[in-house]
Amino acid sequence: MIRPGNKKTIARGRLPPETDYTSYTFSKYEIALHLLCGGMFMAVVSWLFYDSVAAWVLLMPLVILSFKDRGAAECGKRKRKLEVEFRDVILSVSSNLQAGYSVENAFQESYRDTVLLYGRESVMARELRLIFRKLSNNEQLESALANLADRSGVQDIRDFADIFQIAKRGGGDMRGIIANTAEIIGDKQEIRREIETVVSEKRLEQLIMRYIPFVIIFYISLTTKGYFESLYHNIFGWVLMTGALAVYAAACRISDKILDIEV
Repeated sequence: MIRPGNKKTIARGRLPPETDYTSYTFSKYEIALHLLCGGMFMAVVSWLFYDSVAAWVLLMPLVILSFKDRGAAECGKRKRKLEVEFRDVILSVSSNLQAGYSVENAFQESYRDTVLLYGRESVMARELRLIFRKLSNNEQLESALANLADRSGVQDIRDFADIFQIAKRGGGDMRGIIANTAEIIGDKQEIRREIETVVSEKRLEQLIMRYIPFVIIFYISLTTKGYFESLYHNIFGWVLMTGALAVYAAACRISDKILDIEV
């Protein structure tokens, strides 16, 4: 176990590179899985709406384009996780300052709490080890925090880094600043949890409504043979079905925007 207060022990060893939380790099497994799932979904769409293999080939590029939305979603999850862990780190730092530690040692002590709460490979545990390595290279704490803020893309962390830098240089009330920041971040997270609780039912309804059109078309095709034959393999049918798909895609996009509530 890593003992608090021993910067050399924590800073030593192999550390991951600095993570840019505003972008997401897919692993080979994630790429293969996304292409497989997307290909299967497009196969269903091609069968139900066009009854054509050629339509599947033409729709597959949309799976490639969907990587952007998937990457943005993964970035959002990672940012929220970072924000939650950062808030707990700040709470631990605030408690350590109240116990009489210096600011640097307070962050040092918070590492042990972070490891106990989230594990050694958690987001903030890795970031704290990176900060300690920079401190061991005679880099200022405020500079290391500013670097994290720039990479995080989280406004609360940026605000904290800016205020921390001003207070450190101007000799402000560091204990009060850190405690107030932790309280503000905690309040925002509580509001976000309440909003997510309220909209969780709506998200389930949205998920159900997304797949109902496919279920209806599949049911009619299964029970009434030839019902959609007039819409397949002719220009009028292609245009009509493409228009229906466009309206469906727009409705999905609008519903996502409605339920994406920022705090």
